[in-house]
Amino acid sequence: MASFNYPFCLIASLALLLPGGCAYAQADTVLQLEPVTVTASRLRGWQPGLSEGMVDSMQLSLLRTQTVSEALRQQSGLYVRDYGAGNIATASARGASAGHTAVLWNGIPIQDPMLGLTDLSILPLFLFDEIRFIPGGSSALWGSGAVGGVVHLDGLPPANNGWNIRYQGEAGSFGQLANGLAANLRNTAFSNTTRLFHRTADNNYPYRDIFSREKRLPNAETRQWSLMQENTFQLTKRQQLGGHFWWQASERGIPPTRVQQSSRARQEDESLRAALDWQWKGDRSSYMARLATSQAHLIYEDSLTNTFSDSRTSSLLGEIESTHVLKPQWHLKLGLHYNRLGARSNVYETDPRQNRLAAFTALRWWSKNEHWQAVLNGRQEWVDGAAVPFTPSLSLRGQLNPRMAIGASISRNYRLPTFNDLYWPEGGNPDLLPESGWNQSLFLRAEKQGANWSAYLQLSGFNFNINNWIAWLPQGAYWAPENVRQVWSRGGEAQAKLSYKSAIGLWSLHSQYSYTRSTNEKSLLANDATLQQQLLYVPLHQGRVSLAWQFKGWYAAYYHEWTGKAYTLPDNSVSLPGASVGALRASRSWQWKKISGLLYLHLENCWNTDYERVANRPMPGRSLRVGVQLAVGS
Repeated sequence: MASFNYPFCLIASLALLLPGGCAYAQADTVLQLEPVTVTASRLRGWQPGLSEGMVDSMQLSLLRTQTVSEALRQQSGLYVRDYGAGNIATASARGASAGHTAVLWNGIPIQDPMLGLTDLSILPLFLFDEIRFIPGGSSALWGSGAVGGVVHLDGLPPANNGWNIRYQGEAGSFGQLANGLAANLRNTAFSNTTRLFHRTADNNYPYRDIFSREKRLPNAETRQWSLMQENTFQLTKRQQLGGHFWWQASERGIPPTRVQQSSRARQEDESLRAALDWQWKGDRSSYMARLATSQAHLIYEDSLTNTFSDSRTSSLLGEIESTHVLKPQWHLKLGLHYNRLGARSNVYETDPRQNRLAAFTALRWWSKNEHWQAVLNGRQEWVDGAAVPFTPSLSLRGQLNPRMAIGASISRNYRLPTFNDLYWPEGGNPDLLPESGWNQSLFLRAEKQGANWSAYLQLSGFNFNINNWIAWLPQGAYWAPENVRQVWSRGGEAQAKLSYKSAIGLWSLHSQYSYTRSTNEKSLLANDATLQQQLLYVPLHQGRVSLAWQFKGWYAAYYHEWTGKAYTLPDNSVSLPGASVGALRASRSWQWKKISGLLYLHLENCWNTDYERVANRPMPGRSLRVGVQLAVGS
């Protein structure tokens, strides 16, 4: 397992975050304090013109032993590029690349600075209370990488005073075993949430190689451990201190592709993240300050190719924000953000460092009847003293009538080159420019309710351009990145949901469809075969539909996902065929005194479809998972 030389500040943070100790022992002296309402945050309310997708709470409950990638598959506009069970998975939004999708933990970016993306396959859902995806450009709020959309992974404090303990265990096909334990405690002065998670899987599912010979996938086992600790302390009636700690480690084999006979590649990942945040709320102003640090260690080795890589990355983040009520209908937000990134790798010639400083502001307006809202954002960032493109955004939302709302957004966005783009020993280009462009989006939402039914419809459209798109190109004996392309992505999404309550239960029908056309419109290369061609691994069409039934503790649902073909060569001469995959899920919940429980069963890929999301990386066939949830509390 990879190891760290942790700085003293992380150890001190851990001591602060552990439950008990002096702060908690004195809680009886401040029990009458009222919790501070969290307002000084960009997490909500400052992008009203963008639609928001949230993983259904019932689905989140049934998927908790799985990874974030499994939950995000259900979000319209997202394409999860999955290399197979236990292997890397990334998400791209609205025709952009995986590096254009920001992933935030409680507002803290967790993208790898060397690669510029996040591996979703090692993020267990059990650690998070809420998973949200906001499509559209968000660089004015979140900086580099928030071009196609933002994934929010949030923890929430316990909802009620008292304590509760929750356990979830699961076993399934191909050696899958998972166990999670969560403990919550809250009173008016203190709250604590502790989560432990462990998962193992052999992932030795059958597949066919390029000669149609059936085999069992070798060298695909995975092991994962996670610990998350989150606390809040009510210091005074107006002040709140929060502490967050997250450690996780995983080790896995990298299986061969369909065209390989065998593989001995292995990868170990370990990360440690800690954050402290302070909030103060007054009658007309509120303030927030945050200090966060993270370290990650990745070891990759393959004895067959004599490859070994040992990489470490670090981040130290500090930010302050304030929100002020100028008038009842006008709110002003001001903030400063600093992030120091570093990396050390045996493949780098030096240990690169990068300092990012950003100033941002936002002005929010409501109409007197609060039917209309507008937010104007602006952000200026400097990287090692050099200014990157200024990123403004304007976001509008209107309630046309009680059943219909409209939203629109226009924003400038950017993505900085990654450390690998800049410093890779053979091909790294320190003269790369940031990618930048404009993004426009629009949505229309309609809802209606009857005595025993409800209906929901949302239509969305988007359009964005990215200039100075970075592409790795052959340069004789090696490849190198260049700012050579201009990408244009446009399309639309539709979501509809119909619920009906009958004498035999509640029925819900939910459908989604997205169309994404993402092409290279301009190139600095002569005779570039990618001109006017669809980008790699961006399917034109995606669709999902689900039918669910709930009645007196019983739940049953069928899910079906369809993905159109995705091109795997830049000139669009080769593509992955479309895939159609179904799943069945059922559960039974019960309550006995203070103990609640849930038994569930999942039949994944129930039609045993042979498909891929990455060329020559087979996905699992039909598989079964059985699990139990137990909870007890005061």
